[in-house]
Amino acid sequence: KGMAAYAHHAMVLGKTDNTVNAFFFEGMRAIGENLGMDELLPLVIKLGNVNLRCMELLDEANTGHYGTPVPTVVPLMVEKGPFIVVSGHDLRDLELLLQQTEGKGVNIYTHGEMLPAHAYPELKKHKHLVGNYGGAWQDQIKEFDAFPGAILMTTNCIQRPAEGYKG
Repeated sequence: KGMAAYAHHAMVLGKTDNTVNAFFFEGMRAIGENLGMDELLPLVIKLGNVNLRCMELLDEANTGHYGTPVPTVVPLMVEKGPFIVVSGHDLRDLELLLQQTEGKGVNIYTHGEMLPAHAYPELKKHKHLVGNYGGAWQDQIKEFDAFPGAILMTTNCIQRPAEGYKG
């Protein structure tokens, strides 16, 4: 599931790989079969290798589109005013949100796995990408309930929304 999300994020930015795409079919087909250890172990090892290629592909896509990440200090305090927190991995979704909110007085914060977005030069150009709120994706269930703003989820790292913020 995670590898499929990463492959999709790379595809949206114009990068695909036939080996990665073919493995999705192979893996899905294997789910329906009654495989033993002798068949599963090589498949799991192949998954690891294909996942490594998928991560390389995503890195190529992200750095090709947003530049090479540089060390960046990221504020952790939420400023007063309207804001949106963005969680997940999809840098293209973040980019689109930044473009749509440019000049509107809305601050954008990252959460969890979106934190590295602050290091990409093309995303850093948006002055209203102002900081990070909270910790890892598994903390969203408690952190989002306390967040007084809108939340945008961009990928598969989402938990069942709590009543306090699911609307």
